[in-house]
Amino acid sequence: MLKLLASALLLACSAAQAAPFMAGGDVSVLPLMEAHGAVYSDRQGKPGDALKILADHGHNIARLRLYDSPGSGSGADDHYWPAGSMDLPDLLSMARRAKALDMQIQLTLHYSDFWTNSKTQNVPVAWAKALGRLPDEAARRARLAELVYQRTREVMLAMRAQGTSPEFVSLGNEIEHGMLYPYGKLSPPGASGWDGLAPLLRAGHAAVKVVTPNAKIVLHIDDGGNLAKYRDWFDQARAYGVEWDVIGASYYPFWTQKTAAQMAAFSRAVTTLFDKDLLVMEVGFNWAPTLPNGWPGQLSDNGPYPAAMSSPQGQRDFMVELFGLLKKEPRVLGLLYWDPVMIATPGIGWALREGDAKPGPNVVSNTTLFDFKGRALPALDAWAEQTQAPELLKSKP
Repeated sequence: MLKLLASALLLACSAAQAAPFMAGGDVSVLPLMEAHGAVYSDRQGKPGDALKILADHGHNIARLRLYDSPGSGSGADDHYWPAGSMDLPDLLSMARRAKALDMQIQLTLHYSDFWTNSKTQNVPVAWAKALGRLPDEAARRARLAELVYQRTREVMLAMRAQGTSPEFVSLGNEIEHGMLYPYGKLSPPGASGWDGLAPLLRAGHAAVKVVTPNAKIVLHIDDGGNLAKYRDWFDQARAYGVEWDVIGASYYPFWTQKTAAQMAAFSRAVTTLFDKDLLVMEVGFNWAPTLPNGWPGQLSDNGPYPAAMSSPQGQRDFMVELFGLLKKEPRVLGLLYWDPVMIATPGIGWALREGDAKPGPNVVSNTTLFDFKGRALPALDAWAEQTQAPELLKSKP
């Protein structure tokens, strides 16, 4: 019996050691970029499919986000996301492309027609209309949980049907203040509102697990490195009967003012505290101090890192450091870079403006993994190194 137990333990340890460190990025915008003529090339300047270039340099997971019905009239602050981009057909197409390159998939369900974060978590327009026909608040809340379950199940079934079931599913995006406002909104201080948010998260969890039991549920909030915030938030989630498999964290040195070493220490502490794995859902770092037009981008600087590191080499050095530190943490599953492919391209911005459909600025073109002309940056070598693909490293231009 002891020999059997020892053998089982050895096999389990071997399996854990064999599990690859997940290293990828959010590539959801790629079809829209391609439709607007974006051209990508590898480190040597040879044009090609951006997704394949990423895969060839060690990206083994693709983050894909889903909006419900994007288009005019479905956004916020007189802006909207283009129709046909990041809806279900687009998601399914990108999932097929990712799986064809042997990538795992991290699916982010925004439960909205538009961008979501702590500021904006709009109920999909069609859902809002359905809720508006109900007689009272209790009926609307009950129906909203049903809609979350039904939509989540529909998406998971569609992905399973084409053989592209996601390995990781995030219920919402940066939901530190809740989602599907006002029904699932949390109101600090004290974060009241969990009685509204928890049923929505429980519904999403149930729908994922009934279709794809092995998919890992991610609950994703911002401010990676802020242990007090994570302790309070996930304590509340647990108290309200919300289940999850993976803690999801956004980490930007600019927003968090944390170094890679501080992020690694936080990862060790939070995974120990909750006995859960962690996936860094978003990472971003400037490779140029400004956008092509000379204006600062979404990240005005790189936080605690010196201004001189806002360069291609600086971005590479940061990613090498971050990979090296996070890979030493046994409960960190991997990291996903934010919008590596949203390069400077005419017609592409963070959203379209109502009335004239003019795009807002592309505020991340100086944080991508391709330069302003679409050529792969040195940071991609860090992915190849960290996913054991040294043969892919070639002489740098």
